[in-house]
Amino acid sequence: MSAFSVHAADYSISGYGTLGVARSDKSYSYQRFIDDAGTFRRDSVGGLQIDASLNNQFGATAQVRVAPASDNDSKYKATVAWAFASYRPTNDWLIRIGRQRIPLYLYSQNYDVAATYDFARLPTEMYSISPGNEFDGISVGRVWSIASGDFTLDGYWGETKVDARFWLRDGIPTIQTAGAVFRQIHLKGAGVVGSYRANENVYRLGLHKTVGRRSDGVSLPASYPFVSLFPGVGYYQVDPSVPGPGIPSVDSIENTIAAVGIELGLSQGYRVIAELARTYVDTRNVQIANASNRGYVSLIKGIDRWTPYVTYAFLRSDLGQRKLYASVNGNTVPIIVPGATLINASQRAGADGALTFDQRSLAIGTSYSLSATSKIKAELMRVRIGQVSSFVDAPPGSNIRNQSINVISLSYSVVF
Repeated sequence: MSAFSVHAADYSISGYGTLGVARSDKSYSYQRFIDDAGTFRRDSVGGLQIDASLNNQFGATAQVRVAPASDNDSKYKATVAWAFASYRPTNDWLIRIGRQRIPLYLYSQNYDVAATYDFARLPTEMYSISPGNEFDGISVGRVWSIASGDFTLDGYWGETKVDARFWLRDGIPTIQTAGAVFRQIHLKGAGVVGSYRANENVYRLGLHKTVGRRSDGVSLPASYPFVSLFPGVGYYQVDPSVPGPGIPSVDSIENTIAAVGIELGLSQGYRVIAELARTYVDTRNVQIANASNRGYVSLIKGIDRWTPYVTYAFLRSDLGQRKLYASVNGNTVPIIVPGATLINASQRAGADGALTFDQRSLAIGTSYSLSATSKIKAELMRVRIGQVSSFVDAPPGSNIRNQSINVISLSYSVVF
């Protein structure tokens, strides 16, 4: 890190980077990029940040991040991750205006800076609540110092655009090709987070509210109506070009997220880190939603420069979402039905378009501190897919269920 002063303002420049490789034992992709050919794209990221302090009260921060594009699987992209002005009227208050990080997780602020934590990667089951991690808006924080530690209360309001990714196994003939499909979602949200820190211990509780709509103004499907052809045979209308009563839709979907995190320092160098989150969805008129339970727990042990860990994580969509996926995905009409090929393909595409998760993972890994600013890491993770996981890019015509994926990861991370 370097620092210099220009026209009575103090500036500092810092950066971070991770070069990581991951490989699985499956030919299909997991988390966009991981397969048996190996990839550097899943974990490699870099960033450069400049901080300016005009005086004791006013400052500004800007950060540029380079990583795989969120709207394209074959490109890297530079984006402005942070760009905000800060005002500290007193030591206890902090106000920020501009682009900043959504405080969803324990590691929200240093999400990309892998040299600051010991996991090879932060557990995807938890750290995928939102496709993006930044928002444009305002945040206000207040700190209270008490005898045993500090309590912080943060509130924020803002909006952002995120890219939701869907993987279509087969596509729909003449309508939609197979492969990755990206839809930009406009989110407005607000939240409040309380954190208590005492020595090595952190306790965190957050409540967040978002309203999401497609940026192009197209309505979101609320459910797939069932069209009965004759007793015991019918189909779910997924595409408007397929005959049916029409697909119910809504302009937006409201999500409420409750999240809790804890990090405890135990004796003899042990630490426990855990996060849990519950996403509630206003489902009065919506069946296709991302209501879910997710979380992880990790046991970490510091041994000189080594920090081995074991992590269990899970992510499961609500029962209604899983039932809808199973019904639509498993339903077919006989080939004698006019338009059967289009109908069956549209049902598979509809199932793929309803992001659904039923998975858990167990990871064993370690980090090794080369210096105070750099680490190398290794991890072996076993992912168990239950009924379905939208993190998996299933091959054409297949259903990836009740399978395990083994992933090995190696990385080098640095801050400067």
